[in-house]
Amino acid sequence: MAADTALDMPSRDAASVLAVAAGPAGDGLADLSHFGLISVEGPEAGQFLGSLFTGDVRLVSPTLGQFTSWCDGKGRMLATFWLFMRSDGYYLLLPMALLPTTVSRLKQFLLRTKATISDASDTLARVGLSGAGVAAALGSAGIDAAAARGSTFDLDGCTVVALGHTAQPRWLAIGPAGALGSLCSGRLPAVQPIDDAGWSLLDILAGIPLLLPETSGEFIPQMVDLEALGGLSFKKGCYPGQEVVARLHYRGQLKRRMVLATVAADPVPLPGTKLYGPGTSESIGMVLAAAPAGPGQAAILAVVVIEQLEQGDIRLQSAEGPRLTVATGGADPGYQPMEG
Repeated sequence: MAADTALDMPSRDAASVLAVAAGPAGDGLADLSHFGLISVEGPEAGQFLGSLFTGDVRLVSPTLGQFTSWCDGKGRMLATFWLFMRSDGYYLLLPMALLPTTVSRLKQFLLRTKATISDASDTLARVGLSGAGVAAALGSAGIDAAAARGSTFDLDGCTVVALGHTAQPRWLAIGPAGALGSLCSGRLPAVQPIDDAGWSLLDILAGIPLLLPETSGEFIPQMVDLEALGGLSFKKGCYPGQEVVARLHYRGQLKRRMVLATVAADPVPLPGTKLYGPGTSESIGMVLAAAPAGPGQAAILAVVVIEQLEQGDIRLQSAEGPRLTVATGGADPGYQPMEG
C-alpha cells in the first residue's frame, strides 16, 4: 500500500522529528505495525469494557474515542491504550508487546458476556499521521482539522482518530490495507516516513503514557495524568482497582507524578529504568518511556516522587548518574526545559 511505499524511503529519525516538533510542523507518516489491535464485539461489548476500564466507556461512540487504561485490583495500570469504535465494534490500540497478555486477561472476564475478543492486528492496518499539512488535507476532506483528542471519523473506508491538536497535530488511521493505502496516496500531501523511535518521541512530547511489559502494573492512573487525558472517570460504575483510585482522588495524597524531561544518555534508557536522588539508595522514580532526542540525548516520560522533584535533583540509574532536565511547560512539543 502507499504507506509501505513511503516507508521504503529513508526514515526521518527521532532527532529530526524533535526539531520538527519544536518548530514549524512537518508532515509525516509512521508505520504502526508495532502496535497491536484488539477487537471486542457483540451486544454487551460496551457494558463489558465499561466494567473493566478506568474511562467512561459510555462516552465512546463511532464519533468519539478515548485514551484510557485497565487496572488490577490494587489500582495499578496493566495497560494503557486508545479505545475507539469502528462499525459496531470496539477496538484497543496498544503496543504489540502487551497484546497477548491483554487478550488473555480480557477473555478471563468474559464468562457469559455476549461479546467476543480477538486479535485484529492482521485484519486492519495502522498508520500514524502528523503535521499541519496532514491536518489541512483531512480538513478539506470534511474532517475537523482542529478536532479534540479522541474525535473519530470515517474516511474512505478507514477510521481516523484525532490524537489532539497541539503544536504537532496527529492522527491515527486504521483500515483494510488497500483502503488505507488509497487514503494515504490520494488524500494526503507529500509526507516523510517517521520511524518507530520518532513516533515514540512524539507520544512522549504529547504526554501519552503508553505502558510496556516493563512498566505494566507500576503506576496508578493519577500518576500519569490520565484524568487530564480523558481516560479516568469518577462518575462511572465499578471497575478493578476503583476503590484505590477513588481514595487517592478524594483524599488528595498523590506522591508521584509524571514529568517530561531530557537527559544525556546513549543508549536511550529502557522503560522501567530506575531514577535516584543524590545520596539515596532507594529509587525515587522510573522511566516510563524514552526516545532519542539528538546526539547523546534522550527525551523521557518519567514518574517521580513529587517531594524529590521539588528538591530538583533527579538522576538516571544511580545517585551519580546523569541529571534529568525537566520541562517547565509539561508534555508539549513547545516546552522550554529547566534544570530539575
